[in-house]
Amino acid sequence: MKKFLAAHNIKMTYLDYFTMLNTLFFLMMSTLVYYDRFIDFRGAANIHEFFIYATVIFLTIFIFWYKFRHLDIKFSLLVLIEIGILMHFSGAFIEVDGHRLYDSRLFDIRYDKFVHFVNSMIATSLTLYLFFKRGLPHTDFVLLIAVMTVLGLGAIVEIVEFAVTLTVEHNGVGTYNNNMLDLVSNLLGSLSTIILFKLFFKAYAVK
Repeated sequence: MKKFLAAHNIKMTYLDYFTMLNTLFFLMMSTLVYYDRFIDFRGAANIHEFFIYATVIFLTIFIFWYKFRHLDIKFSLLVLIEIGILMHFSGAFIEVDGHRLYDSRLFDIRYDKFVHFVNSMIATSLTLYLFFKRGLPHTDFVLLIAVMTVLGLGAIVEIVEFAVTLTVEHNGVGTYNNNMLDLVSNLLGSLSTIILFKLFFKAYAVK
């Protein structure tokens, strides 16, 4: 493999390895675990919802790789993204008291809200990193744009879920209240990253 890459002058980056590993991981989990557990907890009539989410996740992985593979993204950031991915899959795969971890509550807050919160923190960290890589200044306006970017991406996820409610009869999306709480969790997670950045990490930002 190394000889092939050297012969074709191909330099593998952390993002290349990250994308390959997560693509294989996602396909393996979907084939061996995710499909069956989705049917167990959501029912066979709802399997179209599974394929919609699977397609969106796969496209997200590919687009992220295609758009940013030329950047030398820090290994530590990719580790954070991996934590967010594992939190998502754990919610679907781990069973607690006969139901999914996603449906469990801590301090009367559903696990999926913690996933939204943490992933929004990570997404904001990545957005700031990419902004600073592009040479944008560390101003409050740029920080605001980072928050709005993450909220926009989160809104796209909710739009996909809304499309599911219109096209899949027995969907597991939840109520309007669930969608709004997802967006609130995204906002709180994103703002938490901004606060931490301003208090502790601004001096170490990419220039």
